[in-house]
Amino acid sequence: MIGRFILPLITLLVFYGESLFVHLFQTESWFGDKVMVPHFLVITLILICAFYRYRTALLFGFIFGFFFDIYYTEINGIYLILFPFMVVLTQQMMKVLHNNVIVLGIIAMVNLSILEVIVYYIYVILKRTNLTFMEFVDWRLWPTLVLNIVFYLIVSIPFKHYLLSRRKAWLGE
Repeated sequence: MIGRFILPLITLLVFYGESLFVHLFQTESWFGDKVMVPHFLVITLILICAFYRYRTALLFGFIFGFFFDIYYTEINGIYLILFPFMVVLTQQMMKVLHNNVIVLGIIAMVNLSILEVIVYYIYVILKRTNLTFMEFVDWRLWPTLVLNIVFYLIVSIPFKHYLLSRRKAWLGE
């Protein structure tokens, strides 16, 4: 019974951990003008989609996308749509590609790139940024991908094993 609440709790902690990371590691003091955006929640959703259940990841994508929009963004609805879109995109890619940690890491980085570019273009359309695309890539995209690759390398194997054990328990019920 208590096992049902562990995965939502982990996802909630990752959601909260993103803001903690931003506050604890001020990138301006370490990396100058580069911006590193933690997308730990998206990586968690991708792992849930690949190694546990697509429907659970999709539900968490909607719920935490809604929370993300409320707490972190000026424009409501962007992440409410984009988080589930990342889950759907991952699911479609996993139908074609092998389901292992290395391929999933590449899929995660491609999906994060797509997410960042879509958000960039939404902000360009709404005139909330005046960065050129190459400035965006240099200033935000590459540092963001490096940060999230490091996070993925740290959590992917242990979280994969946890999700697979939860999946076995779920299928056994």
